Amino acid sequence: MFDDEQLDGYLARYDNLPETADCYVRASWEKPSRMVGTHAKDNLVSFVPSRKLRGGTYSTESRSPERAFLTLCEFNDEVLVALDQPDPVQIHKTIKNGSKRWSSYTPDALILTPGGPRVVEVKAAETVAKLLKSYPDDWEGSDDNQVVFKPAYNAFAKLGIQHVVYVYSSADRYLIENLDLILLARHHAASVSLDENRVRSVLEDAFAVSLHELMKELDLTEVTPLVHAIDRGLLAADLKRHRIVDLENCLVSLNENLLEQAIELINEQQIYRDGLVHSEGIELVPTLAAAERALYRLEQVQSGISSRNVRRWKRLIELGQHSNLSDFQSLIPRQHLRGNRSRKLPTVVEECLMDFLMGTYIKAQGLSRYRGYKQYEARAQESHPQFRAVSFQTFLIKLKRIPGEIFGQARGGNRKANAMASPTSPEERHLKASVPWQLAAADHYLADIYLVLFSRTGEVYIERPWITALIDLATSKILGLSISFCAPSRRSVAKVFRDCVRQHGRLPREIVVDRGPDFKSVYLASLMAHYGLTLTLRPSASPRYGGEVEGFFGEFKKEWLCQRPGNLADRQEARSVDGKKAPKKAAILQPVDFYKELLAYRDWRENKCRGGNLVPIDSAFKVETETFPFYAEPVEYDSQFIAVTAVEDKKYALDPQRGINIKNTWYYSPPLRKLEGRVKRVDVRLDPENPNLVFARVGDKWEPCYSSGITEYSSKDVFSQLVLGMIKHEAAELRRKISRQHDLELAEKIRELDEFKKQTKSTPVWEIEWDEENDGEDLDIFSGNQSSVIRPISIQSWEN
Repeated sequence: MFDDEQLDGYLARYDNLPETADCYVRASWEKPSRMVGTHAKDNLVSFVPSRKLRGGTYSTESRSPERAFLTLCEFNDEVLVALDQPDPVQIHKTIKNGSKRWSSYTPDALILTPGGPRVVEVKAAETVAKLLKSYPDDWEGSDDNQVVFKPAYNAFAKLGIQHVVYVYSSADRYLIENLDLILLARHHAASVSLDENRVRSVLEDAFAVSLHELMKELDLTEVTPLVHAIDRGLLAADLKRHRIVDLENCLVSLNENLLEQAIELINEQQIYRDGLVHSEGIELVPTLAAAERALYRLEQVQSGISSRNVRRWKRLIELGQHSNLSDFQSLIPRQHLRGNRSRKLPTVVEECLMDFLMGTYIKAQGLSRYRGYKQYEARAQESHPQFRAVSFQTFLIKLKRIPGEIFGQARGGNRKANAMASPTSPEERHLKASVPWQLAAADHYLADIYLVLFSRTGEVYIERPWITALIDLATSKILGLSISFCAPSRRSVAKVFRDCVRQHGRLPREIVVDRGPDFKSVYLASLMAHYGLTLTLRPSASPRYGGEVEGFFGEFKKEWLCQRPGNLADRQEARSVDGKKAPKKAAILQPVDFYKELLAYRDWRENKCRGGNLVPIDSAFKVETETFPFYAEPVEYDSQFIAVTAVEDKKYALDPQRGINIKNTWYYSPPLRKLEGRVKRVDVRLDPENPNLVFARVGDKWEPCYSSGITEYSSKDVFSQLVLGMIKHEAAELRRKISRQHDLELAEKIRELDEFKKQTKSTPVWEIEWDEENDGEDLDIFSGNQSSVIRPISIQSWEN
């Protein structure tokens, strides 16, 4: 791992390195120049732990090009360390109108290599192709696929640093996935050692076999030993065309020549492979109707009939021969060339129409197409009275030609624009997760049901719970669940992480979340960095992302909640009934019941027949977890994990005699005595689940402090413990509301009794006469002392 001392030694080795380059490298080492994703619109921003960067993470703002570049840097021994977002420089580049202008430029990475430092610009191959065509003065390509961004190259040359461009191609996606897998396997010890002699014996009989067959022959339950063999070079595998995670189709051999021969034999029998299919002209592949007409024409030509049409068709055959077309292909009708492509509308009419559509209609929320057309007609009559307005049909045609993202942006902002945008090409998308624990997603859902928190005769207090779920994207397995009565917060995140570790003893390698404040918190970032996990933020206002978790919530709502009392699954029906039939009046489930039912639904869902899968979710998850054990991060549910997942709160006052008071509960631990006379307030971390535990900072340690209810709490079952924590921590506001209402009821009862006493005079009042001589002495009114006289007040009458 690279550190400050190694950086000093690295820079000292290069005597010819200019001082400007030395300063630039050191500035980039200290901190990145900006936060990634500042200008991101639809990017997946990730914070990836780097094993070459001690205790640090590498930030990427794209899922494919930049993440791929980081993987190559981690795998390549020639790259000592990679730093993201180095300092910007001024470059002289070409703008859209063709003129030159000075602007600020921030490269994507700075890498330190044995040959010296280099700054890197990371681009996708499709983007580079457009830049080479649009800005030939700035971008230059060569026959060996080397690309130069001349403005940046010249600017960094003055600093004494080389600038290079890394071009990512979607064809490299298998390679990147395989290298990621190999990097993970390097740091995971295999449960069994590999018998190399037996491997050679198996491969001598069959010069190339799949990883699945080899595992069966070697009696292996996990693929880790074979991945180590590929990494060492004992086994040859085509990492660019085959995926290691696809065990049944990933071939391995003892050498690359034998492997290549085996792959060629298999490719000849494949139904499809990358690059096999591309667009074909309608002249070569006609429609059925066009083929029938071409056959009819061919029959007429071959029959010897002489007519005007036959002579024209013969000329088409002669022209087609010059383009190497057969007689049949030459006679295929060119219907796609029909139609008048010249402008049909006067310029002033078309400009008026487009100005109305782009300037008025698409920005008018709720305006129907018909009413919009009527507004256009009125404007057209005023703008060009000499020409009629276009028809309603033409109006609709022009409206449909407006790109969906432009229409959505004007009508509903970024979220609607992203929802209406065209999808990306499936061939260029990054690979989805294929192995358990490789990638998970977390999200929240305000459940459509009311739960009973407190009840008494004739009255109940209800609340809707929030559900937080952590789902494995490869298998759809629910890794963790938690419920809460508070809006999504750090506490919700901590609880779902804890449930995952309690259930499985591990955490996912990467977690994708939205950009809510609970997920963008320092708490989650530090938690992920502590365990060396990757945190990825999906694009904001993009409903296409996060569908896996939303799908689980939707299934739970449609398959389970709709059958439980107090549900809001059908909101339209819930809004149409009167108060006596409202769902909140039917609520009977308590938090303990709801949590048990949520887990029961999870177990049923993961063991049912689902889609086209031959095995249920739970079975596939267990088998693949055992096969690829290095994706998950093992985590023990111990004292350290509990302290790490505790949520840091404000400082609290310290009472030397009683401890720390938090929400009317006292917490104490003997180590707090060390703070007596030194501090008045201490840093505290709250346990998100246990209401009887907090952590207080004493010196350089977080000491657990307990309340008096800890012994009773530890004897309860898990459901009772979770619900007690929810009531204590998350239903505090509702409990205060109930308490205030009950206090008002008490005050009202006392007032009513006082009013009743005043009206009835039902309580006799005694008057005591004191002897002035014994004033100040203790007297007993019930003793025989006659110095005080007690006499009753006469009451004239009693009234009911």
